[in-house]
Amino acid sequence: MKIKKLTATCAILSGLLLGGATTAVVPATASAASNKDQVTIYLTRHGETTANVMQRVQGSSDFPLTKNGVTVANDLGYGLKGIKFKHAYTGNLTRQEETAQHALDHSGNKGTKITTTPKLREGGYGSFEGDSIQADNQKIANVYGYSDGQQFQQQTGKDYWNKLQDAYHKLDSENSQNTKLAKNDRAESSKQVQQRMTSELNHIAKTTQKQGGGNVLVVSSGMSINEYLSTMSNKYKGKPLQNAAVTKLVYKNGKLHVDGPIGTLHYVNKGEKIADNK
Repeated sequence: MKIKKLTATCAILSGLLLGGATTAVVPATASAASNKDQVTIYLTRHGETTANVMQRVQGSSDFPLTKNGVTVANDLGYGLKGIKFKHAYTGNLTRQEETAQHALDHSGNKGTKITTTPKLREGGYGSFEGDSIQADNQKIANVYGYSDGQQFQQQTGKDYWNKLQDAYHKLDSENSQNTKLAKNDRAESSKQVQQRMTSELNHIAKTTQKQGGGNVLVVSSGMSINEYLSTMSNKYKGKPLQNAAVTKLVYKNGKLHVDGPIGTLHYVNKGEKIADNK
């Protein structure tokens, strides 16, 4: 039995098959026909990284998966076995690409192409990249007048991740760290993250639909996913996403919708049991 920890930074869908002695042939309805090109996106956070373990701000910096992170990505793959992925997309960070590759390799999708794009990377934190999260907590809380990071998170609820991103953006715009970073390399705002994530996920959905629909694996990061989900679902409560947590999105009527729970570990837990029995 392997022991692992899922680090937070940030429905099982069941069907009933009815059988009988005879099977009636039911004409395809317009609704059934439209489902043929349905697109389902498995929006996934990457596996555990060295920065997660060291409690460092990683953002757009390229920290690798830990050994445990690889194991979790493999478990994710085992849990996704039986789902055929037409394509996979990731941010252009090693932790995101490796998570996708391990998941595809262990889910029977080894030949599935992976496309990388900077639009799916983690939110950029500019001059704060690599900082201790604990050390930055007080600076961030002070932006909004809170006594500490814990009070800040408790009081802001589901708006926490957006406010956190915007605090980094504000402080870095003011050059509070006294660095010589160019403007384009400084911390992003939540709106910037939301816009690029929304743009890319809609592009992925539309492209896949034109290709006849199907399932797509998308691996991004905790802050970026949280900031995106906060704009498009009333199911969103702002809870931290654990490593390799999955949120299913379905593309219908020209719009993406959350299908099932946000940030489920169903696939990882299922895969862990499969791996333990090998």
